[in-house]
Amino acid sequence: MRELLWIGLLTLVFGLASIRLQGTLGPFAIVQISLGAVCLAGAAFLGLKRMRRRSRGQASFEPLHDSVLGILAISWGAILVQGFLVSADWRFDWTFEGHATLAPATCEAAAALPAPPSLTLFEEQGDPRTRRTRQLLDEIARCQPGIKVSQKDLDSHPDEADRFEVPSSNSVVLRSGTLWETVSYPTEGTLYEALALMNETDRGKIYFTVGSGEGNPTRSDDLGYSGLAAALETEGYQLGTLVTASIQEVPSDAAAVILLAPERRLRPEAIEALRRYLEEGRGSLVAFLAPCRNSGVETLLAEFGIASPDALVVDPASGPVEGDAPGLNPLAYSYEQHPTTRGLNSNRMTFFRHSRSFKLTKPRVEDKLTSPVYASARSWLYDDACSIGGRTAPEKPEDSRSDYHPLLVTGKYERSEGETRIAAFGNVDLASNRYLRSLYNLDLVMNTIHWAVQREPSITLRPKTGGLVQFPVPLQNSMQAFYSVGLLVPEIILLVGGCVWLRRRSA
Repeated sequence: MRELLWIGLLTLVFGLASIRLQGTLGPFAIVQISLGAVCLAGAAFLGLKRMRRRSRGQASFEPLHDSVLGILAISWGAILVQGFLVSADWRFDWTFEGHATLAPATCEAAAALPAPPSLTLFEEQGDPRTRRTRQLLDEIARCQPGIKVSQKDLDSHPDEADRFEVPSSNSVVLRSGTLWETVSYPTEGTLYEALALMNETDRGKIYFTVGSGEGNPTRSDDLGYSGLAAALETEGYQLGTLVTASIQEVPSDAAAVILLAPERRLRPEAIEALRRYLEEGRGSLVAFLAPCRNSGVETLLAEFGIASPDALVVDPASGPVEGDAPGLNPLAYSYEQHPTTRGLNSNRMTFFRHSRSFKLTKPRVEDKLTSPVYASARSWLYDDACSIGGRTAPEKPEDSRSDYHPLLVTGKYERSEGETRIAAFGNVDLASNRYLRSLYNLDLVMNTIHWAVQREPSITLRPKTGGLVQFPVPLQNSMQAFYSVGLLVPEIILLVGGCVWLRRRSA
């Protein structure tokens, strides 16, 4: 009976711990809780059966009495500890990457509003989703004094539901003064975006170049870049386009120009307009390059000390992704201290699919060039980038040197009218709709743009709209499997050790 009681309690605890760590009722937790319930029921049955036998034989109840008192003491002790932690408002987040802790950007977006927002959850009776949503809203309310959280029955408030266009139960209406937004699928990510949209701060105008085969910021499929455009608008930027076939001057209101890896060479007039824009010290350039493309932008960057040989970064430390050969799609986890990488570390990786690298040389002594993001120390450059089909990893030449090859570089230049800033990515796919929200790509891209337009206070880590990791890198699934295996090993040790100790004690 004691062994069953020990197995039941231990498996139940580990099942609940698995739910806490993974944030969901996974297969491991279901098996553990089910096994624990069966063992506890079996222990209870055997205990009652033994009690019956002892009552017939008028045996002493002291051993059973002591066991029951011990279990009750442990249970009441746990309840008292929980009550103390709740009253003291102590919280522990043991989830991977702090899933139960708000991202800094969420509180910053709430604090930036003209008035503390009110958060209203519209629900239908019996909707199980609203409990988690209410917990999330309560966490946001802790960001600053004055944030109010309320719940309203959807059927009892039809006028308000119509006014705020509430589509269904478990929808949240955010209000600040005369501003309001309705979120129909509330997660921290969607609530953050709604809070950011309500902030009317104008951060300036950003222009995308078009007309030379660049990535399309209005295209909404996987190959488009509408997600990047939407993220910029959400964070207060106005967007415009520069047609490279007719550009003579960069508009004076341009806070930055973004080039999404042009496939064709830009006209000399377009390159000259960009050169004047940068030399005058009145703007910034964020360039996304790609292997096997030479648009003329590479020559312009080289004039500012950012050379990018047309070679492919091969990183053996990165495994195969999307059927590509191992090493062709670096997972970056080596970061220098720089505003663009603030908050990123070896556990917060970024994903570069087919990337170039860079070599930095200062044009002037006072210029400041940095390499914030690197491939691993095992990476090397393959010169024939155009021959790579993606399925076969190239062989490393004998004269090729392994090193930390830069995947993102930045430069600050004091010029005639002020400071020019340039950021260059060796890859463009990390900003595409397919990969922008993979790992921490969105944070790296957006924070680099904030840095380029000299908006460092806007640099932060953003909440994820879904899981931590989306296709193509199933890191979250891997971490969930790790949690299961990681919990199973100590559980087996405790189970075996406890059962052996109980048998020796009763012998």
